[in-house]
Amino acid sequence: MMKNRIFFVLAWVAFAHALVVAAGVLDMMNSSLPIPTTEVGRFYSDYISTIFDGEEIIAYAVSPIIWLLSYVVTGAPRILPWKG
Repeated sequence: MMKNRIFFVLAWVAFAHALVVAAGVLDMMNSSLPIPTTEVGRFYSDYISTIFDGEEIIAYAVSPIIWLLSYVVTGAPRILPWKG
């Protein structure tokens, strides 16, 4: 019971994190400048530098790791948390 609650919260964290990373990457791809010029780009760069100490590869891997761990432990990856 507690395991399902923990992975329910982790599924939402992974989903929200994946949305932030996708928005940031798309914003960076849309810009020709090497620095973020929009609010989304600045939020993404601040998020990566604050939470992950600037290591983007770790930031890219967080959601898939949570989904894989959820699949191994509960049998459902819960990529879309409301479908879990």
